[in-house]
Amino acid sequence: MRIIDANLNRAREGLRTAEEYARLVLEDASAAQALKSVRKKVQACAEAFGPGLLASRDVESDPGTRPQADDVKRGSERDVAAAGLKRAQEALRVIEEFSQLHNANAAGAAARARYAAYQAEQQLFVAAPRRAALDAPVMVVFSDMYARDDWRDVLASLLEAGARLFQLREKNLPTRNFVAHVVAFKAVTRKYYATVIVNDRVDVAAATGAQGVHLGQDDLDIIHARKILGPAALIGVSTHNAEEAADAEQLGADYVGLGAMFHTDTKKVQSVGGPSLVPTLRVEIPVFCIGGIGRDNVAELVGHGARHIAVSSALLNASDPGAEYLALCKALGERA
Repeated sequence: MRIIDANLNRAREGLRTAEEYARLVLEDASAAQALKSVRKKVQACAEAFGPGLLASRDVESDPGTRPQADDVKRGSERDVAAAGLKRAQEALRVIEEFSQLHNANAAGAAARARYAAYQAEQQLFVAAPRRAALDAPVMVVFSDMYARDDWRDVLASLLEAGARLFQLREKNLPTRNFVAHVVAFKAVTRKYYATVIVNDRVDVAAATGAQGVHLGQDDLDIIHARKILGPAALIGVSTHNAEEAADAEQLGADYVGLGAMFHTDTKKVQSVGGPSLVPTLRVEIPVFCIGGIGRDNVAELVGHGARHIAVSSALLNASDPGAEYLALCKALGERA
């Protein structure tokens, strides 16, 4: 009972450390909720033992008691959270093993909590940073760039300017070539910790380890895309009105693209909704306005409440893509 009590305390403490990191450092509600859910499972395990558990505690005679702060070195808040979560997982395994001797219900509860902690760890250290990438003011859409000899130069200019969120759109490229292009693109962006999202092709995103996929209304649905790519993947959806955006959020989209805002030659569009479409949306996830956006019309979007934009030709065809990216960020009122 003393072993179980000590490890329940260790599990709660470690989980709370990670939860506070998710809530107050990352400000990521999904990761914080996942960790809170694990703590509830740990509490269920504790309740299976009843009041005898607390009565077994004997701090005075515990040879492992350290009244002074542990002599450990942590390099960052992330390191603190990671260590706390690992302590919790280890403690839950100890609880599970020893509970099997006396209380099968408690052992089962500890096992469920441990596996939930593994999932929460993925939310905290993979999914949450990817969601944070969606704070970027500008998503750069590389459309039909595979055949351009200068795509690496364009990319280098954008990366140097601070661009970190990219979508790769190659509608007419054979699958094998598209995979090769994504791999080459990610090889350049990797050292910048940039986020790469593949347009339409869930299979290409999965094969290349891209951070996510952007789906059209007629593409694979969000639920099945999530099954293929996993819970940490970013999934965006093209939307054209408030109803489609609300449906996408309800099905688990991480962001939506909204458009077209203006006439565009980059792709065929169903209709041009215009900037007045922006304030009609009632979603909590990021909204990236798209379609014909350039430096001359960003202010109009901002006036209607836009905070994020997705831009293709205005950046890819600029004489200085990096400078144009910074100008768009400034027009949005955001830092790069």
